[in-house]
Amino acid sequence: MSPLIRALTRWRRRSRWHVAGAVIATLVMAVACLSTAAFSATASAATCGTTNLALHQPTTASSVQGPSWPASNATDGSLTTRWSSAFSDPQWLQVDLGTPQPVCQVVIHWETAYAKAFQVQASNDAATWTTIYSTTTGTGGTQTLNITGTGRYIRILCTARATQYGDSIYELQVYA
Repeated sequence: MSPLIRALTRWRRRSRWHVAGAVIATLVMAVACLSTAAFSATASAATCGTTNLALHQPTTASSVQGPSWPASNATDGSLTTRWSSAFSDPQWLQVDLGTPQPVCQVVIHWETAYAKAFQVQASNDAATWTTIYSTTTGTGGTQTLNITGTGRYIRILCTARATQYGDSIYELQVYA
């Protein structure tokens, strides 16, 4: 075999191992990146508590449709009872968490009569409010909002109804 053929054969053998090594290294890096991403997502989710701070807390509203739909229904832990407002805009529902809390998530379980435009607001005195979430394209159903804010009071300020009826919430959940 000529020296040139021998050199090419050695190069091809090394090339196959070099390509295989590169493929293995790429796969190892991909697995490491996925593991890091999964860990980061888990760590982020873990930073938000799992206890609903609004459950059974004092809850008030701007109005109620009638005595069957009080504000307290929105924080009673049941998805079969609800708060329902008067049939006009704006309306609000607020919960007193007892002490200022660093809120990271709010979950709203809307009834069919939902707000298409609303804000989530936080306050320490129920007088001065800071908007921590705002939308004009509310979807109804269950909306999970990952937000950042601090307050003793959390208020859902409904500014535009999606239907002719009032705003209606089965359950308001707040996590810190």
